[in-house]
Amino acid sequence: MAGGGADPTRHIWSPAGGWYSDPRHWRRNTALAFLGLAGAAFYIGRLSARKETRHAAPVRPIPSRRWSDVPAPRGGAIGGAP
Repeated sequence: MAGGGADPTRHIWSPAGGWYSDPRHWRRNTALAFLGLAGAAFYIGRLSARKETRHAAPVRPIPSRRWSDVPAPRGGAIGGAP
């Protein structure tokens, strides 16, 4: 029979907060983390589109050509034959 009445798991430390983790402002912190990640992804995507180059005309449609500065091939259609 376990005695003592004290819950031993309340005094266990872990980086994630232990068994009874409920950190302050976790919703706000999670939202800020996702906003930061979305901002970084947007910036990296814009930088990638700005630096995109094509040395040969693509054979199939490429979605990134809609927002990059790479000119369309001579035929007007994206991914079409020149």
